Amino acid sequence: MKNYSGRRGLVINILSLFFFVLLWHVLVILARDNVFNIPFMRLRDVPTPPETYYALMDSLFTRTYGPSFTYGIVDHTGASLQRVIQGGIIAFIIGVPVGIGIGYSKLIHSVLNPIIEIIRNMPPMAWIPLAIFILVTGGSIFIVFIGTVFPIILNTIYGVRSTDVRLVDAAKTLGASGSKIVTKVIIPSALPSIIAGLRIGLGVGWMAIVAAEMVIRSPVGLGYFIWNMGDLGRYAEMVAGMIVIGVIGYIMNISILLLQKRFIKWAG
Repeated sequence: MKNYSGRRGLVINILSLFFFVLLWHVLVILARDNVFNIPFMRLRDVPTPPETYYALMDSLFTRTYGPSFTYGIVDHTGASLQRVIQGGIIAFIIGVPVGIGIGYSKLIHSVLNPIIEIIRNMPPMAWIPLAIFILVTGGSIFIVFIGTVFPIILNTIYGVRSTDVRLVDAAKTLGASGSKIVTKVIIPSALPSIIAGLRIGLGVGWMAIVAAEMVIRSPVGLGYFIWNMGDLGRYAEMVAGMIVIGVIGYIMNISILLLQKRFIKWAG
């Protein structure tokens, strides 16, 4: 299989996006001219790429109308990112130690594994009514935590159990204590898997925060923005918000991959 990287890969990526946008534009124009349409789809009501672009530019910043104001996409994005970062930090702080404990200790595995296996199969969205009912504030952050913590736990367990047994035995032979084995052997070995779990978890958390903001109706956040624009029939702004969500999710993923390659030399 050919490996497309460097300038050639970048050109292919740009061309792919260009043709996707072109196809989007052509299909909508043809539908509006009654030349072509897809059954069961209202393509004529979909905003074109130029309409979406102008709506994005017009909605970027907060505007004041007398005593009231309307949040812009920049503020909505900042609020959503803040919730994801907070939920991700909490998930990392809890998920990594839990994963190390389950992966290293048979006793901890026996105690916690059944609970985790049951809870992790509950979708983050299923927790929204409970979050609204129990939590006075921070419901959206809790949903991000639920979506992020289990990929971190599972990947940490995998990383711990993938540690070369010979390294552990060598450390024991040299008289290393259990805590030294964990900190000096197991954690460095499991770090690539932990970072991979964080990357997957933040991806889930980013999707979860949007849905949570739609249901919980946070006053500011990209999920709220998209839902509100849809209610108002401002579909160009709605699609613009959706694109912002996708772009930020992509940037988050790439950023973590770059950090992984920078700080973990043996990681792919």
